[in-house]
Amino acid sequence: MRKTLLKMIQKVKILLEALGALRNRYLITGAIALFWVTFISDIDLIYLLRSKQTLIAQERQVVHYKHEIHALYTQLEDLSSNPGRLEKFAREHYFMKRENEDLFRIIPPPNEAHQFSD
Repeated sequence: MRKTLLKMIQKVKILLEALGALRNRYLITGAIALFWVTFISDIDLIYLLRSKQTLIAQERQVVHYKHEIHALYTQLEDLSSNPGRLEKFAREHYFMKRENEDLFRIIPPPNEAHQFSD
């Protein structure tokens, strides 16, 4: 009986110590501020993390587009300096032809188009 009473007293002491920590006004203020900054504020922590992820993704896109622009400038230089390449490019992409030529475009039916895409 006495042991159980001592155990109960120890549990009550632990509970009072925990409640004593809650009585500390700085701890309570800090917890409320942390909760406010994390969830309630207009510019909360979640918003900042999402914005950072969006920024990183957009920076990756900038790098990708810079590489694309560099490749296009290289292709432009090649087409400007080589007439044979320019003619080949015009024929393949814009279906241009010479004066006495006939151009035939063979377009596969829609159901067969998927077979060649693999």
